[in-house]
Amino acid sequence: MIALITGRSSRAVLANTIRNVGQLPTFVLSRLSRRDPKLWVFGNLHGFRDSPRFMAEHVVHEQSELTAWWIAHSAEEVEVARAAGVEAALMGTPEAKSIQRRAGVAFFTHGFRDLDLPLLNGAHLVYLWHGVPFKRVGLDLNVAQARRRPFAVRVAARVVRWLTFRAYRMVDLYVASGELDRERFLTAFGASPARVKALGSPRFDVIRGGEPYRRVMSTDLRVHLGYGSDDRIVLWVPTHRREYGDAAWLPQLTAEQLDAALAGSDVRLVVKTHPRAEWDVYRARLPDHPRLVLLRETDVDVNCLLHIADALVTDYSSVVFDYAILGRPVYFFAPDVDRYTADRGLYDPYDSLTGGLHHIDWPSLLEALAAGGDEGMDAWRRVADYVRNNDEPETCRRISEAIVSRKR
Repeated sequence: MIALITGRSSRAVLANTIRNVGQLPTFVLSRLSRRDPKLWVFGNLHGFRDSPRFMAEHVVHEQSELTAWWIAHSAEEVEVARAAGVEAALMGTPEAKSIQRRAGVAFFTHGFRDLDLPLLNGAHLVYLWHGVPFKRVGLDLNVAQARRRPFAVRVAARVVRWLTFRAYRMVDLYVASGELDRERFLTAFGASPARVKALGSPRFDVIRGGEPYRRVMSTDLRVHLGYGSDDRIVLWVPTHRREYGDAAWLPQLTAEQLDAALAGSDVRLVVKTHPRAEWDVYRARLPDHPRLVLLRETDVDVNCLLHIADALVTDYSSVVFDYAILGRPVYFFAPDVDRYTADRGLYDPYDSLTGGLHHIDWPSLLEALAAGGDEGMDAWRRVADYVRNNDEPETCRRISEAIVSRKR
């Protein structure tokens, strides 16, 4: 539905509508399936990663009375999940369909395509989502663009939006990271207050470290990246510019700028791109320099990077809310804040999060990073007060207990 509203072709919109309607008979029949409350299925359209992975691994290692299955979107993903100790089946196979028809609990995070939703009617549906939204999501997205589409596409948009709303209403539990997340979910998904619980995010367990972190990263990540204990790792995690792309906003950074600003400091800049980032743009506009490492999305789990990062730089990404549980410095770098706000839409004015202190060019940001000072911790306090995370330890256990103890 989101893609539909923000610019897919008319043919794709209509095809999506037909596909959703065509799945209704399967959805109705799956209600008759006999379900095992101890069989839990997990999936993620983007691979064996993020909150559903961390929940699945928790079940495997900490709750042996339950059975966890990962529904994968590729044969390679099946092998990765199995290597981590999680049973896995390939989406669309008879095995995967049988498992989902029997599952008592199903976990989504990026959308209903994570799993085969028509096979899960009658299961307890849990939506983990993938970060506290600052940019508008779900039903809160600005739909003005849809009004400029051809009539048939506008009709299709309304049908898909209605179907999406009905699908959101099927979810039994929305897991919110904290109070802000909970408020967002009520409108973004049309959820009733009773179905949204501020339990924390499964990724918090990994960001804090300990055993959940070691399941994902078995080696010393600082050492793996070539850093010593005296290096100050500053992690830059920019979000995706779906509406206009990275070439339209990313400013050139030169080796000379890095040398001028960071000479004599202990700052080491690690750049982690978004899964849909335009990699060539980053490669062309960031220098080869010993103080800077550019990582692809698939190189290292971002939550493990957050664990070792001494400070965070970001823009509109929800990663800043996850990082807030660590109480470490935060910096905002948003050269395109006016355009992003106009195109994508934010829930609140950007200044409500940054206090008006965000950087729009490299020299300003690098100077702040080199100086340290109060800026980063002041920003962290604003973020923490804004998001109001549930940062109590053992989030995955708390989520599992909420599901197991629910009234049936």
